[in-house]
Amino acid sequence: MSAGTRLHDLIAVMYMADWRDLRNGSAKREFSSGNLHMTHGRQAPARSRPDQPADGFEFLDHPGDLKLRAWGRDPEELFANAARGMMTFLFGSGVANSQPYRTETIEIEARDREALLVDWLSELLYRATSEYHAFMGFRMHELTETKLKATVAAVAAEAVEDIKAVTHHELSVRECEGGWEATIVFDT
Repeated sequence: MSAGTRLHDLIAVMYMADWRDLRNGSAKREFSSGNLHMTHGRQAPARSRPDQPADGFEFLDHPGDLKLRAWGRDPEELFANAARGMMTFLFGSGVANSQPYRTETIEIEARDREALLVDWLSELLYRATSEYHAFMGFRMHELTETKLKATVAAVAAEAVEDIKAVTHHELSVRECEGGWEATIVFDT
């Protein structure tokens, strides 16, 4: 088995749908560039229900900066969806259709879950903007109140928008009915 085949197999496991199904069109894509609506001038995923967008995140109105609301069934899915939202803003929704070419492991420790989310997104932002690639596959190996270990899949990409920093302004991470939700403001 070649290294390329092993990498492809790992990435396929990391994605919500099998990569072969995505390539031949038999599975629903995580992001569909043809199915977007606008929120205060920014593209956001189309809604499956009037009260909740389909892809686990949405962009909210915020004066001067970018505000993202993400959710998931558990903290792992929440952290992955927050990262997907940030990457979608930075690189455009079409980046989800790109084939990953490598994986990286990220380990982070922080004082609490809110700081952990900011540090996670900040690390992804730093790597993405300094190495010219987006992260679109996320596999959480460990996620506690203060520690995260994940494998992420990278795709070659060039940013179409800019985020200067992930902030603690208006930050919230909370358990709610049916799962977890976070609000993050990015300095643009």
